[in-house]
Amino acid sequence: DNLSYPIDTTYDIVWDFGDGNFGDGISPTHTYVDDGIYTVSVEITSPIGCYTDTIFYDLITVLPSPTAGFSYTPEQPNNFEPTVQFIDESIDAKDWRWTFGEFGLSFQSDPSYTFPDTGFQLVTQIVTHESGCTDTAQARIDVEPQVRYFLPNAFTPNGDGLNDLFRGEGVMKGAVDFDFQVWNRYGELVFQSSDPFEAWNGRKHNTGELSPRGVYVVIVRYTEPRGRPVEIKGFATLIL
Repeated sequence: DNLSYPIDTTYDIVWDFGDGNFGDGISPTHTYVDDGIYTVSVEITSPIGCYTDTIFYDLITVLPSPTAGFSYTPEQPNNFEPTVQFIDESIDAKDWRWTFGEFGLSFQSDPSYTFPDTGFQLVTQIVTHESGCTDTAQARIDVEPQVRYFLPNAFTPNGDGLNDLFRGEGVMKGAVDFDFQVWNRYGELVFQSSDPFEAWNGRKHNTGELSPRGVYVVIVRYTEPRGRPVEIKGFATLIL
């Protein structure tokens, strides 16, 4: 009551925030770590020694909040295994909201989601406590683009419509620099293609007379979608 107004920075001001922490200044800020109801008090001393204090009973109510968190499996999904199971690891959550990339949405606690495309996908979990407070957790999941390519070991180019062509099989989306080569026993290149779906029909460069029966060396090279070079070596047995 003995203080003059307005109070300015020349005054000694001590705030007790009620949680064991103190502050100073005319309008301090403070972050409460735990939920609960807090009584706040302030003591003010003027430059000439005048003093006053005030207690604000139950001034601050900090509502309880949840803690978001989750894991997922598989940890390294890909275009062949794009479905991911999410495991909720949140604490004190009542409601869940998940977003998967730009389009996926779920309100389950432990959802699964099949990603429609490869690449990095942002997954967000928002959990809500009974108090209405929320918390958010996020993860960037890498859905890896993979290429799978397999070579057979024999074919029968006899014109019966069964196993007449020799070519690899698989999923080559995103692969570049494809090179398919077939060599005979004399080191002669008898077939080459940059098309993963083009087959060798058993003839030299797919024209002319049929090559002789025997074993041919096959070399396939390509670069995976993320730049890793691949070389596959195998054999093609031409059976007549």
